[in-house]
Amino acid sequence: MNAAEARHHAANLLHAYTEAADARDVDAAVALLADAEVSLPSGGFTGAEQARPFLERAWATSTTQRHDVSSLAVHPAGDDWVAQAHYVRWTIADEPSVHTLGHYELLLSTDGGSATIRRLTVTRQWTRA
Repeated sequence: MNAAEARHHAANLLHAYTEAADARDVDAAVALLADAEVSLPSGGFTGAEQARPFLERAWATSTTQRHDVSSLAVHPAGDDWVAQAHYVRWTIADEPSVHTLGHYELLLSTDGGSATIRRLTVTRQWTRA
């Protein structure tokens, strides 16, 4: 897979993850992260069996949110690819408000023309108190 294809896959996988998080769609997130090692500020999990209960607890709130992703960079890592991006998490009550500024790092495994997330690390640089 060349760099342009890897960047395309990374962008689509990040989009799928943030769409699942914003919709609190546990089924979509479990399918996306089924083979991944995930590290989040609130904990982590490995694989689908651990993902479902973790995400059901983490996404139990009804607060409307939206993630905006920017500054995507993708670099080769042996046979795999590392993708890094910034994110802004908005919460929406009466009006939108920035809640979190953070960073995503994904390790993408490629096989033929497709890519999967092997590792997802989410860090926070700032969170509204």
